[in-house]
Amino acid sequence: MFDFFKKKPPAAAEAGRAAPPLPSPLAGRDGHLGAIEAITLDGTMYFFGFDFRSDLVLSPLIADPALMARFASRHMTQRDGTHDEAYWRELVGYAAEGSELCTEDDGRAFDSQALAATMARLAHVRREGTPEPGFTVEYHLRYLLGAAGGWSVPEEAGAEDSDLWIAQIAGDEPLAGSATLQEVAARLQAHLNALVDAAPGNWATLFAVLKR
Repeated sequence: MFDFFKKKPPAAAEAGRAAPPLPSPLAGRDGHLGAIEAITLDGTMYFFGFDFRSDLVLSPLIADPALMARFASRHMTQRDGTHDEAYWRELVGYAAEGSELCTEDDGRAFDSQALAATMARLAHVRREGTPEPGFTVEYHLRYLLGAAGGWSVPEEAGAEDSDLWIAQIAGDEPLAGSATLQEVAARLQAHLNALVDAAPGNWATLFAVLKR
């Protein structure tokens, strides 16, 4: 009569919980020779595949290390061919500890509130035309968004000038000719908008804060 109070074993569905669905490669970038890299956003570490030869991000941002290893075993290769999940799981561990793309830990850790504050400072420059000392938008983030988007930012959005624009907004470089600081800030914002618009999948959604 007391069987009701006995602890019941987990249901079979819970005991053998299905693995999360495997994400697709970005823009059909399947079978690329690549490595695992990682960034941190709002305290969560995300992994992704990267092709160093083509400067392309291969995968969405993946928070689950096991899922990242499974993705790589299905969609990525190394110089000696394909490998199983155990092999890639080890490389995921290495990516958590360091990066071949960015040697500074601070350069691969981002905070949405801090990014929003940066965008607010940029909006202030667009309105007022006054410099913002110390202003910056992390190069590694801009680089990764470009690589995720396949470097498809329109020419008019000016990737080659973004470092100069940031320095001018910070007051570290003089303006050229008759250009105003409002115009420079508007160009930089258009560039950031284009980076986010071109980035596939959750790269765009997780860094939507950069758009205005």
